[in-house]
Amino acid sequence: MTTPAESVVQKVKDLAALPQVVHQIIHLTNNPNASVKDLERLISIDQGMSTRVLNTVNSAYYGFSRKIASIKDAVVLLGFKAVRNLAMTVSVFDLFVGKTDRQNLRRGKWWRHSIDTALCARLIASQVAGVSPDEAYTAGLLHDIGKPLLDRYGGAPYEQVEDLVAQGVPELAAERQVYGCDHAAVGRAVSQHWGFPEKLVEAIGCHHTESADGLQDAPLTAVVVLANHVAHLLRQPDAPDTWWFELPAWIADTLQLSPQQLQSLYLGCEVEIQSSPMAALGR
Repeated sequence: MTTPAESVVQKVKDLAALPQVVHQIIHLTNNPNASVKDLERLISIDQGMSTRVLNTVNSAYYGFSRKIASIKDAVVLLGFKAVRNLAMTVSVFDLFVGKTDRQNLRRGKWWRHSIDTALCARLIASQVAGVSPDEAYTAGLLHDIGKPLLDRYGGAPYEQVEDLVAQGVPELAAERQVYGCDHAAVGRAVSQHWGFPEKLVEAIGCHHTESADGLQDAPLTAVVVLANHVAHLLRQPDAPDTWWFELPAWIADTLQLSPQQLQSLYLGCEVEIQSSPMAALGR
């Protein structure tokens, strides 16, 4: 029997185009033998993606004295990992574009949060044991991919979810009420459809989990849960001083982080977001 989440995935007509690029970029992450030519060839397949990568590399943020005219030059100057993350990020952007002003406003907030979470996840992963910062960035970037898919293919406007949330219904419960499933379940289903590694599927599908029970890669999922929480807090005007009390206990236990370390990571994430050009991608 088809689940509501699987039904949403089946309605997506352009699934094959996006993940083909993302999937290959993810595999480059895990291939120690991948070369600059491999990445250059992959990015160059998509003219739009190549243009966005080069526009970002030539932005004032990087401040190069000469114009970077090729993906090869970008890789040489910025490094393999930086360009790979840029390429993956711009390839995901199109799913967050709406057809109406209200859709664009809503999806723009989701996009900003996805970038924030990816940046936070990468930084957090660099400070804990056993988690790849590159895999954490990917999982953070894609953790809410179910939201624009529900908005596009769920059969009902996401405004209905927003209206329920405004009435005090928790977001996941509101999504289940409107669509029969939530964005985490759709994220899991679509990432499985795309053939992503199981640890990535798990981190995307379980980023709201309250327990580590049953997780195959608890550290990666814990990083994404923490990054998601921090990214939300950093966009709030008055985050509580003891914000970590709101976290499920298993997060700090799994990552072996003290309150002092959590606060240090929080401040580091704030700097990372403020100094990164990633949030401007696609805009």
